[in-house]
Amino acid sequence: MIDKLFPIRGIAEIPCVGRKILMNRIWMELTKKTPDNISLVGPRDIGKTVLLRSLYERAKRLDSPYKLVIYWELGYEPPQTDEGFIEGLSQRLYDAMSVDIASFSEHRNELKNNSSFGVLKEILDLLHTDQCPVLMIWDGFDKPLSQGKLSGQLFGSLRSLFDGQIHRIVMATRSTQSELARNQQVEDSPFWNIFNLNPTRIGPFDEADLGDGLNSGSMSVDQGGRKELMNWSGGHPILLLSLLNSLNQKGRGGFSNIDVNEAAEAMVPELSDFMDKAWTGFPAETKSAFQLLAENDAVEEDQIGKEELRYLVDRGYAKQDGKKVRAACRLLSRHVQGERNSISSFERLFGTWEAYRIGIRTLLEMRLNQIRMVDTRLHKLVRTSLQEIPDSPEDCLNNATKIQERALDLIWQHEFGGARELPQELIEYWTKAPRDKDWEVRRRMEEGDWTMPRDRHKQLLILQWLTGSKEDFEPKAKGITKDTYVLLKAIHQYRNRTEHSDGQKIHLGVAVSGILLCIELLSCLERELG
Repeated sequence: MIDKLFPIRGIAEIPCVGRKILMNRIWMELTKKTPDNISLVGPRDIGKTVLLRSLYERAKRLDSPYKLVIYWELGYEPPQTDEGFIEGLSQRLYDAMSVDIASFSEHRNELKNNSSFGVLKEILDLLHTDQCPVLMIWDGFDKPLSQGKLSGQLFGSLRSLFDGQIHRIVMATRSTQSELARNQQVEDSPFWNIFNLNPTRIGPFDEADLGDGLNSGSMSVDQGGRKELMNWSGGHPILLLSLLNSLNQKGRGGFSNIDVNEAAEAMVPELSDFMDKAWTGFPAETKSAFQLLAENDAVEEDQIGKEELRYLVDRGYAKQDGKKVRAACRLLSRHVQGERNSISSFERLFGTWEAYRIGIRTLLEMRLNQIRMVDTRLHKLVRTSLQEIPDSPEDCLNNATKIQERALDLIWQHEFGGARELPQELIEYWTKAPRDKDWEVRRRMEEGDWTMPRDRHKQLLILQWLTGSKEDFEPKAKGITKDTYVLLKAIHQYRNRTEHSDGQKIHLGVAVSGILLCIELLSCLERELG
């Protein structure tokens, strides 16, 4: 794709097109008497990074109230430990102080010699006292959140850096922290209370953004042409700017709806790779929802699930018109129609490795959607893991430990009512010959300890006895079966593989097999827990 007037991809800095209303709103919140910390949420490729880099440049101007400005892109090399996060933040504060080395030389020396949390907090406290506010822009914060490597303790410490201080954060993620956080302590951390309850949503371009773009490019398009630009692109920045670039190759003035339609038709093959990648990333239920919209002029709002509707509207692929919902992106509608015409067999969907790699997430999501939700938290952990397929197989099993722990807790609640002491009738049965020869049974008999162990591996041993999965042990469970035990035991091994990777990457095929185990565990629990 030739990006001339409006750069879209590349190593050069991408200028911010449009977004004036949004930028003014953000700047007003950052510069009012009591500034806000801001959480920005928007899907991939919607322009969050471009907006944040523009904000970074705006905040460095002389008229800015912020004396130091940090821009931190966390998506490329996310910190893997609490200490790594603090070191990264300290380094970026150190770099920001280069704007006035003489004034900040003492602080820079401290950070250079010691990047601990204590030193970082001490310096930020001193900057607060000196009325030297720091603006921290954290881009791609969803990556460290979704990896689950950072602890709730870190987030508690981070809150203390901003609570009662003049320093502020602007943070950008693809989803809210409750949707991204793999660690329950992180999800529930008071850190998030420093942001407004409702995040600032970054969505597709609107008519004002289109007008700003045309003005900045000195392009003239009549009202009919502007309408068609939005109809073809849905306002998605990459699609809309690609169409404007195509028009610009013909000149800059007097474009009509006919000119726009011709340019868009010519761009359909050129944009097919982007559309294919976008469509592949759709969750299975969202694909069905968009196909319904593409086949009808409009559908009732209640025919589309809330999550699916939000997904489509946030990207400019659908729009609400009162109680009606309509497809809003003709380029995507064309692509989907072409997909349906070209796919005629299961072999074409999964006959090659690349086809399998692209299509397997949809297949897994369809299987997950067949399973009734017996526990919201457990279901969410599995669905979140699916979002990392196919691009981040090394991350999609990060939830294995939490999935195992939550499942075991549900099982013990079902079987024993959550009691810490194992039932006496089970103890009497397990301590009779030949079961008393089992090493764990023998150890418990010697110690007289029949409480539920906290160690999950030892809990699996009890589940093995309870389900009759060991020789000489008859099934004694109220509802849990050997299938659940076998799945949990296998998931335990995947957990070990993730936590002790020793730098070895996880192959997509291996990750898929692990996720499938988790999905089938949900299916077992649906049947067994009632």
